Amino acid sequence: MTSLKERLLLLGYKKKSLHANLIAFQNDFKISAEIKLHDLTIPRLKELTSGNTPLNLLARTIYSENRGEPYRGMVAVGAVVLNRLKSHQFPNPLVKVITEPLAFTVVSNGQFWLKPNRRAYRTAREAMKGNDPTAGSLYFFNPDKSTSTWVKRLQLKLRIGRHEFA
Repeated sequence: MTSLKERLLLLGYKKKSLHANLIAFQNDFKISAEIKLHDLTIPRLKELTSGNTPLNLLARTIYSENRGEPYRGMVAVGAVVLNRLKSHQFPNPLVKVITEPLAFTVVSNGQFWLKPNRRAYRTAREAMKGNDPTAGSLYFFNPDKSTSTWVKRLQLKLRIGRHEFA
């Protein structure tokens, strides 16, 4: 059986106390901003760290960001996440890429916790094997929904489904 401390270490949480790590986890994933534990914190930690943790993180991100898009678009979203992990412009480890403030709206609006389907896991595996239809893109957005003005400065590489990649 894996302890809470071990589960937090899998995600890269290395503060001195278990409580501080749990609070950081719940803050990063927008479960709660309080300094007391929320009822969902431990179950969600266990959910993310049961099995292949990087695969779970990536599949959840792909599913919550892109579940209605073509298969290639889902792989592309996974590739963008992994491209950020490789880039010096973004934090490490994977959990910090995904929970970086303003990086993925689905973390702040709670859609990250939707249960990914088989297709999301399949596309995450494909992205993890190195399939990158985006040719190294670090960003994606839906131009019909995006309200950020900074995306207009990006050099677009391609469009897949409703998302543009840069």
